[in-house]
Amino acid sequence: MIASRAVVSPDSRDARPGERPEPSGAWGSALRDAAPYIGIGSTLAGTVLLGIGVGYWLDRRLKSDPWFLFAGGILGICVAMYQFFRTVAGLRK
Repeated sequence: MIASRAVVSPDSRDARPGERPEPSGAWGSALRDAAPYIGIGSTLAGTVLLGIGVGYWLDRRLKSDPWFLFAGGILGICVAMYQFFRTVAGLRK
């Protein structure tokens, strides 16, 4: 039988069971500060790709190459920019 030892950090002792402790110090502060910006990037990429994907699917279904692909891409970019500016405005408050 293999025995395993759990490594317990000082911060994890105070956490409730099932909860992850919050990072502390400079590293934790940097993560908290960067999190909204990481979310912005993934939201931008996901929104544009979703618009292009829906446009591609509509083009295949309606046999209207490439009009819905372009429209979906443009709509995805517009929605992504709207989300971007809304998020940035919320971060400034």
